[in-house]
Amino acid sequence: MKDIRITKNHPIKKRYILGPLGRVILKLINWDIVGNLPDNKKIIIASAPHSSSFDSIYAFFVCMASDLKFYFLGSISMFTRIVVPIPFKKNPDKLGIPHPFGLIQKKVMMNFGGIPVWRTKSTGVTQQVIDELKTKDKFILYLTVEGLMHTNKTIKSGFYYIGKELDATIVPTKIDYKNRRFELMSEYKLTDSLEIDKNALMDIYHQVQGRNKIFLKPGKD
Repeated sequence: MKDIRITKNHPIKKRYILGPLGRVILKLINWDIVGNLPDNKKIIIASAPHSSSFDSIYAFFVCMASDLKFYFLGSISMFTRIVVPIPFKKNPDKLGIPHPFGLIQKKVMMNFGGIPVWRTKSTGVTQQVIDELKTKDKFILYLTVEGLMHTNKTIKSGFYYIGKELDATIVPTKIDYKNRRFELMSEYKLTDSLEIDKNALMDIYHQVQGRNKIFLKPGKD
């Protein structure tokens, strides 16, 4: 793993045990991260394609291996319950199996940079993330811009509204299973048009091989 350039503007999280362990794991599973981050205090890593739970696992090991503090989103049920593939309840905030150590689980997940979101709250997920991050002087937020794993015709708009509201820099990132790596691309400056920015990012992700699908921008060869 090539070390990512770290500057005083980046949120630093020194990991004396998990850092070396993460680097060893990445080497064993033959996964890498290439590219660099801009020298900015507020960064959104906008990644695609998202086609497998392994995307998050690899991202977690990259987070461990670096000396940077990353933030990521997850349903509140992921923070307080044992996640199972079969839903027992229709409420998306109560999926999985509750257990008596839920508060400890939540604290550990948040310590790793997790931001729990409630899908049933009147305030949308995007606004919940903005409210959580607007108090922070520095942050690196990892987003899978497709949202759900099975979507492939467009990307969600959250990256745009969070970036605009918090004046954050967008770093398009390819989840590239063909070359087994996360590829950090050059920073993208948001315009005043959501559609222009969505199309520009989809051009970047076009034909990138995910674990279970290839990202294909509609109408593009």
